[in-house]
Amino acid sequence: MDINNCIPKDKFDTAAIERANQIGFPTLNSILSDLLEWVQDANWPVAAETAVLLSKAGLEILPHIKAILRSDDGTWKYWTIDLVVRNLDADVLLELCNDLVRLTENPTQDDQKEDVAAVARSILLTMEIQS
Repeated sequence: MDINNCIPKDKFDTAAIERANQIGFPTLNSILSDLLEWVQDANWPVAAETAVLLSKAGLEILPHIKAILRSDDGTWKYWTIDLVVRNLDADVLLELCNDLVRLTENPTQDDQKEDVAAVARSILLTMEIQS
């Protein structure tokens, strides 16, 4: 199967994510950034299934998530944190701790508008409870 068939063609293309689930990781690592684009809006039918898949990516997803968390796109940050980061394994989540703290302590105007600090804080609080 061509790995590009695992990248949704539109917001309704949940079949692509079904194909991606069949292939799994680490085979999908080369398209992580393409898949992350489909969690930009939780209202898209493909977003939730994509997020579940991405939460299983392991440490390989870190540079891609960090790039989003350092971007100017508050909406994408919010949904990435809420849909993907929230469900990452503890060892992967720990690697994002500094980024989450930065977002709570120094949010941009767009981050404030999109409530990024609140969702980041909720993840940090969950981490404290589990430790």
